[in-house]
Amino acid sequence: MQTRLQYAALIACAMMVLPSAAFADSDNKSQYATKQLPVQLASMTCSNAYLDGYLGDVVTAINNSTTTATLSTDITKTSTDFGTLQSDASANNTAQFRTDVKTYNADSKTANLEAHSELKIVHSRTVNTTLKSDASQLRSTENTCLFVAKQQKANLKGEMYDHVMARAQNMTEKMQKRGMNTDEINKVIGNATAKIQAFELAVQNAQNSTQIKAALDSFCLYNGCKTSENFHFAAASAIQVDQARLNVLAVKNSTTSYQALVNQAQLDLGNAQTALNQVGSNKYQGTQSSDIWNDIKAAADVIHQLQQIANHKH
Repeated sequence: MQTRLQYAALIACAMMVLPSAAFADSDNKSQYATKQLPVQLASMTCSNAYLDGYLGDVVTAINNSTTTATLSTDITKTSTDFGTLQSDASANNTAQFRTDVKTYNADSKTANLEAHSELKIVHSRTVNTTLKSDASQLRSTENTCLFVAKQQKANLKGEMYDHVMARAQNMTEKMQKRGMNTDEINKVIGNATAKIQAFELAVQNAQNSTQIKAALDSFCLYNGCKTSENFHFAAASAIQVDQARLNVLAVKNSTTSYQALVNQAQLDLGNAQTALNQVGSNKYQGTQSSDIWNDIKAAADVIHQLQQIANHKH
């Protein structure tokens, strides 16, 4: 029984390992989003294999269809739920996937609680010893599976970051051709690139699921990490891009009204930068994100006005 379940779990894991071609370079960033569901499902496949194997072991070990009737029904539910998630991922239906994940998690929790309840009723040392051994082997298989699944997630994350950096670099080159000083935005890109390279090295050196998880949690280019490892690239780069544009426009017109707009845009950008500095590498809290982006947007609106005036369109 144990060998069969472990083999089934390993096959389930292997079936979800995406071919390397699935992570080929793409000029369309939106294509990365289409890869996220299969990657998320890959990790869930590993965990589901453990759940299915363990609950099946409970039914077999208790060996009383009357006692395990409810649990058997719960197992059918979780199996159906997971099949639905597979269909959602195949259809790339992110919204439905998120909804169905909640159902799957709720039914999985119910099944685990039922298994615990039935084991308490049986109260057999032999059954518990058997299950402990089975669970240990299933967990080992799950961890092997998770290592592969999390590698997929980490590789996709790194590839997406590299794509973003390439686009940002291309943008700065265009800005330079228009006479803008891109030193500060280049510093942001350089710092982000160094962080990304460190992240990719940690992923490359990871030897097990625990290490690959630590690597995944070690850096977020935007605001996704719970720990203090968020770079906030979107806000940091937006501020410096607007600053470069403002620096060019500031000398286009010396009238009082024009310079008042320059000062207003500079104030907005300064406020955004100050607020971002206060956030540091922490995750946004409260209204920090909206406050920063409201200032960035306000500055961008004023810069647009300045551009129109400079172009004699206002």
